[in-house]
Amino acid sequence: MGGLSKLAVDRPITFLMMSLILIGFGIFGVSQLRLNLYPDVSFPTITVYTSYEGVAPEDIEALVTRPIEEQIGSISGIRRVRSLSSQGASVVKLNFNWGTDLYEAENDVRKQLGFVQRSIPRDAETPLVFSYDPNQEPIVVLTVTSGARSSRELRTYSKQVLEQRIERVNGIASAETSGGLERQINVTIDNEQMRFYNIDIATIASRLNAENIQVPAGQLIEGNTVYSLRTIGDFKNVDQIANTVVAVRNGQTLFLKDVATVEDGIAQPIGNVHVDGEDGVILNIYRQSDANVVTAAESVIESLEEIKRSLPADVEINVLTNKADFIRLSINNLLLTGLQAIVLVVLILLVFLRSGRSALIIAISIPVSIVTTFAVMDFANLSLNIISLSGLTLAVGLVVDDAVVVLENIFRFREQGSDKKEAAVLGAKEVAVPVVISTLTTLVVFLPILFVPGIAGFLFRDLALTISFSLTVSSLVALTLIPMMTSQFFKEGTVNFEADNAFFRFFKTRLERLENWYSRKLTQVIDRSWGVILAAVFLFVATMPLFNQLGGEFFPRVDESAFNLQVAREPGVSLLELERSIKQVESVIQQTVPEARLVVSDYGDKEGIEGADSPGGYQGIVRVELVPQAERDRTQFEIVSKLLQDVTIVPGVDIQETIQDPLSPDGENGLIVQLFGYEGEQRKALSDGIKERLIEMDGVVSAYSTADEGRPELRLIMDRERISLVGLTTNQVANALSNAVKGNVATSFVDQGVEFEVLVELDPRDKAQSNDLENIQIQTSSGEWMPLKNLARIERYSGPTNVTRINQERVTEIRTELDGIDLKTASTQAREILDTIEWPDGYRYELAGSAEEQAESFNFLMIAFLIAGILTYMVMASQFESLLEPFIIFFTIPLALSGVLLVLWVTGTSISVTSMVGLILLSGIVVNNGIVMIDYIKILQARGKDRKEAIVTGATRRLRPILMTAFTTILSMVPLALELGEGSETWSPMARTVIGGLSMSTILMLFVVPCIYNVINKAVSSLGFDAVHKVDPLAETEPV
Repeated sequence: MGGLSKLAVDRPITFLMMSLILIGFGIFGVSQLRLNLYPDVSFPTITVYTSYEGVAPEDIEALVTRPIEEQIGSISGIRRVRSLSSQGASVVKLNFNWGTDLYEAENDVRKQLGFVQRSIPRDAETPLVFSYDPNQEPIVVLTVTSGARSSRELRTYSKQVLEQRIERVNGIASAETSGGLERQINVTIDNEQMRFYNIDIATIASRLNAENIQVPAGQLIEGNTVYSLRTIGDFKNVDQIANTVVAVRNGQTLFLKDVATVEDGIAQPIGNVHVDGEDGVILNIYRQSDANVVTAAESVIESLEEIKRSLPADVEINVLTNKADFIRLSINNLLLTGLQAIVLVVLILLVFLRSGRSALIIAISIPVSIVTTFAVMDFANLSLNIISLSGLTLAVGLVVDDAVVVLENIFRFREQGSDKKEAAVLGAKEVAVPVVISTLTTLVVFLPILFVPGIAGFLFRDLALTISFSLTVSSLVALTLIPMMTSQFFKEGTVNFEADNAFFRFFKTRLERLENWYSRKLTQVIDRSWGVILAAVFLFVATMPLFNQLGGEFFPRVDESAFNLQVAREPGVSLLELERSIKQVESVIQQTVPEARLVVSDYGDKEGIEGADSPGGYQGIVRVELVPQAERDRTQFEIVSKLLQDVTIVPGVDIQETIQDPLSPDGENGLIVQLFGYEGEQRKALSDGIKERLIEMDGVVSAYSTADEGRPELRLIMDRERISLVGLTTNQVANALSNAVKGNVATSFVDQGVEFEVLVELDPRDKAQSNDLENIQIQTSSGEWMPLKNLARIERYSGPTNVTRINQERVTEIRTELDGIDLKTASTQAREILDTIEWPDGYRYELAGSAEEQAESFNFLMIAFLIAGILTYMVMASQFESLLEPFIIFFTIPLALSGVLLVLWVTGTSISVTSMVGLILLSGIVVNNGIVMIDYIKILQARGKDRKEAIVTGATRRLRPILMTAFTTILSMVPLALELGEGSETWSPMARTVIGGLSMSTILMLFVVPCIYNVINKAVSSLGFDAVHKVDPLAETEPV
């Protein structure tokens, strides 16, 4: 290392060019870094989605979900299988162990599904397999409204025009329209005419499908020309459909229009969208997997301006959400925080060094270290996100430590008479090993994080790598660029480097007084070392109860200037009734939330896979977009808390906030109690009792059990004997009823590139009431018609809204809405309640959702903390060549824990994954001050000073660098701790943890560490052992 410093001093132009090259690489690297909100996380989750329209949840479970679970449950690496069987859909989620090769796992799933395909009904659609990717959520969501167009026309315009134009934007994979009334060709069968001509719905649908074709017929070679042959028979308009021949009776053709009315109409509404109280549609825009979120979103917004210029006058488009906005705001806020940290660090250096030129040298080393780190990040394929950028912000106060040590030692050699080049080389060479060792003690604490499994490990890997890169670069800068600049910037013969003005004289006087006071006090307390040690132990023990008073959460919630409310009615409620409740909620929001920028409601059954987890069409989501934080006085959380109280005036609805967490692949947030055991009245009674007890907890706004209310059903009980007598099967009767009630999608109709369904169904007037179903006519094998009531009876039944299974076992879930209580406290209180219940044999409970993830991540991070401590001990033992002395320095960690608990308690900050990572970081920082102090005390003892004099002198002379490095680290984190902008809530717990721990440990270690060293050194000497080990020969002159 010393040779590297000499080379830098001897060849300043060479190292200047090398530095400029590295800075250039860094600038190029930062331009290439992908911008994301979070690191690229590959969740080990695979979902199997199977659609089986019109089928009840219990039938979905028996016919689809169970066969799939049984077949794929044997795949290796599966940690948990969770399934949800709802109306018309089966969703099976496979959670694999972290580190599983998802590509291989997905292939295994597809292979097993090939075997199960024969076991599920033919009418069910082919299961779809996809893996969860938080980066594939919509990057931009648009609202489309019109004051003149109908809901159908608006949806059609969005699908035919807007989707196609946006999908042409670079980086965009797809655009999907949600809401509005969907165009559909309705073929309404006249019941009397159908019976008169003796033709059923299935035959009509089959005929339409056969007539709507466009088939290639090969090639024809005529001379030198090759013609492609195509048979064109697809429908071009509604009239062609109406004039389709569906049968021939007595030599006469029977047209569709003879037995049915054909109308270019709309599909039966199952849901709708409101934009600020008016009908509208939502356009979800998805990026390509390799596209940058911010770049793709900006391209969409740019193209939107062009689209708006060509819009019809009555159509209006607004941006509901733009992921790039929050990402950009969060990253810009972190950049500003980093700049603020740099300014604060430079000011501290200026005060302590009392030299503008010295402060400038160290200030230059900060951007050089940080910018060079960008090049390493690009090489390591990291992205620029709030995790990695927070690591750089945290590193600002750390990267100067090595530079301060080197610069101060160079000053010492100058004061002893060395010329500027010799002082630069010797000063850097003498502290090269301590600089490397102190850097290693910080770096090794991040090694365990790299191996932490789960979401916490994946997220904080970026932070660990970023800080490690920056600290490694800063050590190289300190040992090369710092000595090179001092050898060039300072004049020969200059000894006094301090600026002489009133400002610096004031701080110099105060610092000298502090050093004198500290020397006197340490001299007094060193003879009462045991009293100081016991006082420190008492403080540690006294602060430990604060841990139980601190809240706990998985990740801190962030004010994103938007929130979602779930509005639920009783199962089976009509869409019209649900719409009435949605409008009442919208009205309350408009009256009580002046900060609302846009209110969008999406209610009823969802479209496509996104709604697979929806228990049915009796609920909706109301999304409220707020004005930016800077433009409002209330936080998002205060607004939601007050709103949940205000909406209680809406009758007959259950309203809860739904938290969209991109870091949770299951979307399971909050406190969830899962109840396992035999089904029946006993489990229902247990569920009701648990729900009532949970509602009594402070902070629980509401509780919902999946066993609460059932979906109303009409069950068709087949009379197999009668069915057999008329030559039919139960399957034929069921299909005939399905064709009459649900209808038969016969074929499709293409208009301007968009495909619409052609639905053949019985006249709605003939199936309006449950009594009408009994009179639906079924055609027997002999061609006669018979009412359904002769073949079956109808019974009313209340079935489950959905069926949830965990690891192939049915489970009842009790979900709670929390307000004013953290997850850790809620989980603790819930466990206390659940443990007091006398559980019948065969019944048990588990806490799920974020509580499960929080406990798992906390356990892994606690193990990482312990391993970090062991690795730090190993590094210090190697430095001191002692197994005992590292324990003296280790005492600073419990001192830091006391400070952490006090600061978190005073600021009302909960313990979270980010604060746990801050604790791991802290364990590598706090020991450095102890290393600096103990190392110098040993040097003084080796030179012949007695123990007390060496301790007092060594501790006093190390006071200034200890305070300097502590202040630079603490103040660099103050902007992060203050939560001054978007996204800052995520990192304030980490910053507060480091600030609290480092502040307390720095203050107390100035007295406690010398006293512990005095006691142990005295004990070792009394036992006849050599208490002072070898000292580096370079350390023969006293440092400042």
